[in-house]
Amino acid sequence: MYFSGEIFRVVSPPLQDAPVVDHPDAVRNHSVRVIQHFNTNREGYLFVPPDAQIEEGGKYVFDDRLLTPPENELGITDLVRVRYRPLTEADLPFELEIDEDFEILDDDGGEAAVRPENFFSSAPFRITSGPQGWVPQDIERSGLFTDYDTVHAEYFGTNDRFLFFPQEGAETEQGDLYVLRDESEIFDPAGDLVAAEFDAVDEESLRIDDSSLR
Repeated sequence: MYFSGEIFRVVSPPLQDAPVVDHPDAVRNHSVRVIQHFNTNREGYLFVPPDAQIEEGGKYVFDDRLLTPPENELGITDLVRVRYRPLTEADLPFELEIDEDFEILDDDGGEAAVRPENFFSSAPFRITSGPQGWVPQDIERSGLFTDYDTVHAEYFGTNDRFLFFPQEGAETEQGDLYVLRDESEIFDPAGDLVAAEFDAVDEESLRIDDSSLR
């Protein structure tokens, strides 16, 4: 859940029941908050020590430097100690929560597949590569996605990178913005994919600049 420099919002009060971790003593007396990353509905947990200041509804950013605990202080392989700092409204040249207020272009888009954990409806993403001429083995073996290709993509304003599988005939351009639609269908277990439609986004209609989020 950690992405250096990424903005997140605290969406819960301290949880009554903490999620189970391998070594609970390492985070004993920590409160646990649910956080939501900017521009996606991807949620995760933040374990907060007693002396840390954090508020429900507050907006924060992960600092660029990951704290490396001396001598593996945490002792847990799936948790890392990080720094974060609060953001004020003056720090944000945009609204953190916005409706889909960008314009859709008619000349690009089509049908595609994406892993379920990478499906965020209405969140703009950028195609960052051309077609790779390859699909993962589980997709290829399913027999359902033989006319799909693979491109690299990244959600706008985040470091959330993922593989995107446009169907043959779908119009994609490297560097352009797109958005997944609400309608989707999960193919399970064949390839562990979500089939969805996607549209091209007019980047000039966005109210925020990608560079201002990094």
